[in-house]
Amino acid sequence: MAAGQTLDQPDSLLYLDGKVLYEVYCPAETRLQDQPGKEVKRYNSSYFVSLFVQSAGPSFFLQKLRWMKGHYTMFNMRVSKIFSRFAILFLSCSMLVSGAIMNSAVAAEKPKPFAFAVSAMTSPATTFKHFIEFTDYLAMKLGRHVVMKQRRSYSEINQLLLNNEVSMAFTCTGGFLEGRRNFDLESLATPIVNGKTTYQSFVIVHKDHSATTIADLRGSVFAFTDPLSLTGRIYPTSTVNSMGFKTKDFFKKTFFTASHDKSIDAVARGVATAAAVDSIIFNSLMQIPGSVAHQVKVIQTSPLFGMPPVVVSPNLEKDTKLVLLKILLNMAEDPVGKDILHALEMDGFAIPDPSMYRSALLLTKQITE
Repeated sequence: MAAGQTLDQPDSLLYLDGKVLYEVYCPAETRLQDQPGKEVKRYNSSYFVSLFVQSAGPSFFLQKLRWMKGHYTMFNMRVSKIFSRFAILFLSCSMLVSGAIMNSAVAAEKPKPFAFAVSAMTSPATTFKHFIEFTDYLAMKLGRHVVMKQRRSYSEINQLLLNNEVSMAFTCTGGFLEGRRNFDLESLATPIVNGKTTYQSFVIVHKDHSATTIADLRGSVFAFTDPLSLTGRIYPTSTVNSMGFKTKDFFKKTFFTASHDKSIDAVARGVATAAAVDSIIFNSLMQIPGSVAHQVKVIQTSPLFGMPPVVVSPNLEKDTKLVLLKILLNMAEDPVGKDILHALEMDGFAIPDPSMYRSALLLTKQITE
């Protein structure tokens, strides 16, 4: 301490780099009047060390140094904890991001399931039983998972194709023409049944009914299958329209059954007086002893129409279309495929001829309701 220098009472506050540490004796001549009634001295850290060495002596300085070391250790511990937490958080995020990238890579490598749809030309349970083996066969040939979707109406099938929820479908000729008109639906292959790629609409009544043509059915109850069905609704409607009537005026009542076998059953049981059905399904049921088809008779047949095609979405890749076509065309040559075709009551598939659907297209344009 300099000669003649005095120390004040410990009523001043010492600041180290802007923070209060504790009260110390301060030389009177170094005070700064910062607060009314309170004299405060501010030091930086180097001055603080110098002050203690000079005025407080080594022992006092060591004591305060230990105090600072303790606080510095606590500070280090807190920083370490914070750093550890950030490190754990960083590693966790890194693992999550890495996992997401790996999952994305795996998903990118795994092909999407191939989805196709089947319309309920017969009842859903029968349709499912017939197509479940075809689903497995297609999966084996494509080398990817295949999903079959069933819908009750042909318009629902078209909606699936339009929305790209399925890429292929077994539908009716009327549904194909409607899809072609609305969103460029494409035919891929035509089933061959009993050596033919054509079929007809059969107008049926109970076997004891006296009607011989559709003209004799005025005032009766008529069963349609589906609004888009060529054989189950478009043909009989066009026929009635050609006679100068609308179906609601010609028939006493009409309703939809959603499948051809249900229409046959409705006529056999007297729920409907008459119905129009797919000739292929009718002939198939006639081969079954005891079938309800034996309780009805055919009174009128339509001209020949192109067989209901296998259709594909216009958005499906060209390469995939070619692969699918090759699989269908070669099924009859494959022993496993041949057995599945037999269960589906098909001989095989053929490349469709656009002209085979001309008569059906003209028929749809003749409808006036």
